Amino acid sequence: MCEALRELFADDLRESREEGIMEGRNVGKLEGKLEGAASKVIEIVIKKYKKGCSVKETADMLEEPQTLIKQIYDVIGQCAPDYNVETIYKILLDKTI
Repeated sequence: MCEALRELFADDLRESREEGIMEGRNVGKLEGKLEGAASKVIEIVIKKYKKGCSVKETADMLEEPQTLIKQIYDVIGQCAPDYNVETIYKILLDKTI
């Protein structure tokens, strides 16, 4: 009887562990997609910033809210002349948390 219970608990533990691993992978994939999309927007905004486009012009071109573009412009200005997308992304992420 004890051996049967051990096997049952072992199976439950294994299933729970596998579910946890799958959930972690799914969360990681989603976070990666979001970071990639945000990085692409930042990359484009940097190009517009360097060309001297205003926040409003850039927001209109990208069809993004001016408030978002303003935040990105502010951080880009802080990071100048090193326009590192990853650094800018991390600063923006820290501000939103």
